[in-house]
Amino acid sequence: MNTDRPAAEEERLKALRRERFNNTEGERRYQQLVAQRAQRRQQLMSQSNVHKGTLSEAAKIVGTCTLMCPEFEREERQLKNNIAQPEMFPGTRQADPARTVKTFHRSAAGNEEPLPEDLRTPETLQRTLDHLVNVVIAADQELRSCHGFVRDRTRSIRQDFTIQNIRDSTTVAVCERIARFHIVSLHILCGNKDFAEHQDMEQLRNTLKTLIELYDDHRKARVVCANEAEFYAYYIVSHLRDPDAKRVAERLPRHIFTAPIVQQALKLHMLSESSTAPRRDTGTGWAAQNLGVQFFRTVAAPATPLLLACLAEYYFPSIRRSALRSMCDAFPYQEGKEYPVTDFAEMLAFDSVDEVQEFCAQFNVGLHGSGVKLGERVKGRIVFQDPAQKPRRTSPNLRVVGAKFHMPPMHAINANLDSR
Repeated sequence: MNTDRPAAEEERLKALRRERFNNTEGERRYQQLVAQRAQRRQQLMSQSNVHKGTLSEAAKIVGTCTLMCPEFEREERQLKNNIAQPEMFPGTRQADPARTVKTFHRSAAGNEEPLPEDLRTPETLQRTLDHLVNVVIAADQELRSCHGFVRDRTRSIRQDFTIQNIRDSTTVAVCERIARFHIVSLHILCGNKDFAEHQDMEQLRNTLKTLIELYDDHRKARVVCANEAEFYAYYIVSHLRDPDAKRVAERLPRHIFTAPIVQQALKLHMLSESSTAPRRDTGTGWAAQNLGVQFFRTVAAPATPLLLACLAEYYFPSIRRSALRSMCDAFPYQEGKEYPVTDFAEMLAFDSVDEVQEFCAQFNVGLHGSGVKLGERVKGRIVFQDPAQKPRRTSPNLRVVGAKFHMPPMHAINANLDSR
C-alpha cells in the first residue's frame, strides 16, 4: 500500500501541471479570439456600410455556430471557472466541448451584441435540446441536480431563436419540448427547497406565449401544427382564474376548440373560477358557488392527461383554500360531529391526514380526533382566517397527479417523439 502512495501523488501532480498548462494555453486562445472578434465585428459593420449604431441595425443576423456552445464563450467561462458539472470532462474541471452548452445572456447596457458565430443554427439548437433531455435529464430523473442547469440552457435556446427571428417548424418543436420540461418540473420538484416554482411558471408562460404566436403564424401560412390543441390546453390551465384565457379559447378554430384536451382545460378553468368568489345574493352563500371538489375529480379523471394534471396541481393550494372557506361558511360546527378527515382528504386530493392538518392549521381550522372542525365559530364568527402568506405546495401530489405518472421525465418531455 505504501508503494502506491508516491505513484498516486505523482499522478496528482501531473494532473495539476496539465491543468496549469491548459489554463495557460486557454488564456492565449481566449486573447486570440478577443482580437478576432473585434476584427470580425468591424468587418461586418463595414460590409453593411454602418459606421455608427449597432450590429443588429446592419443586417439580419444569421447564426453559423454548429457547436452547443460557441468556442469564445467556452474559453471565457473556462478562464472564469464557470463550467457547470454536466459540462466537464469526468474527474476534472475542464470543459468538454462535446458537453458544454451555451448559457442564457441577459440584455444589459454595455454588453456586446452577438456575432453570427455566437448564435447556433436551428439544427444545432435542436441537437442541443436533444442532449439536455436525452443525456442530462436522463442521468438525473429526479431533476434535483440538473434542473437549474437545464432551465438556464433551454432559456438560451429560446433566446437564440428569438435573436435570429426564426419562427419555423423547428422552433415550434423545440419550444413544445421546453414547455413540457417546465410542466414536468412543477410536479417533480414541488416542495424542493432549491426550486422556485414561480420562476418555472414564468418561463412556462413565456414559452407558451411564444408558441401561441407561432401557431398563429403557421395557421396563416396554412401549415398544420400537430400538437396545437395540446399546448392551447396548457395555456388555458396555466392561466386559471384569468378571463383572458377564455377569450383566447373563444378565438380558436373549431377543430382546436372542440379537441378533447382543450375542452378538459376549459372545464378546469370554469371550475376554478366557480370555486372562488362568493355570491351572497343567491341566498346560499359560498357553498353554492364552490365547485372545488369537482375540480379535483376532473383532474383525477382519465380524460385529464398527465401534463395537464401536473399543471393544474400548481393551483391546488388556492382551490383548497376556497373549498375550505366554503365549507366553513356552510357547515355549522357541532362538537362530536366533525367532518371525517379521511373524506376531507379524498375530496380535496390530500395525500395524508398530516397534510390535511398542516394545511388547515394555516387557516386557523383545527382537527378533533378524526374529524375537521369545519364551521367552528367564536362569538358568532367563523374561526377561518387567511394566513399572512399564501399557502404553498410542500410535496408532489401522489393521490391524483402521481397516479398518472408512469414514465420517466424524458419520455414525458419527448411526447412528440415517443409514441404516446
